[in-house]
Amino acid sequence: MGAHFTLTVPGLTIRPARPEDDAFCRSLSDATLRAAWVSIDMPDELKSALLMQQFEAQRIGYRQSFPRAEYFIIAEREVAVGRLVVADEVGSDGLHDQSEPDAGTTGRSAELALRLVDIALLPAAQGRGIGREVIASLARAGRAVGAQRLTLSVQPSNDRARSLYLRLGFVETDCEASWQMTMRLN
Repeated sequence: MGAHFTLTVPGLTIRPARPEDDAFCRSLSDATLRAAWVSIDMPDELKSALLMQQFEAQRIGYRQSFPRAEYFIIAEREVAVGRLVVADEVGSDGLHDQSEPDAGTTGRSAELALRLVDIALLPAAQGRGIGREVIASLARAGRAVGAQRLTLSVQPSNDRARSLYLRLGFVETDCEASWQMTMRLN
């Protein structure tokens, strides 16, 4: 997938994650979660332990739920500012993902869909169009590999991300524990 990313913002790049990026990914997780937990009154040691547990739980969860996912680092002028996790949604059985609103169960051939598993940016990199550019690049890459749609989940409490996804052309398809969203690529 990485070979198909084309970014239009000078200095912005996406590259495959490497083992040496683990420390950055941990600090990114801490920075994004710490901002959400700022109002929770608890000792710093406990907060740090919970942040580590959350990071490890997310890492394990992604690897179990999306075993073929690809992990990328988003960099601005060669400095890491975020992470992107992408997976395809065509199973080995070739069946449609049933969250697709118009997916039939009768003999249609499977269509390739990409799943935006996660995108996270350091707080200092948020609100500057980086996420919008990365998602637009992911949509272009999806089209280049023949994907018909791009899907994601977003927590109902994450109004900022949900608003961005709606502006980018995603359509809400379901909401239980999280909003399910789809963008047609064709």
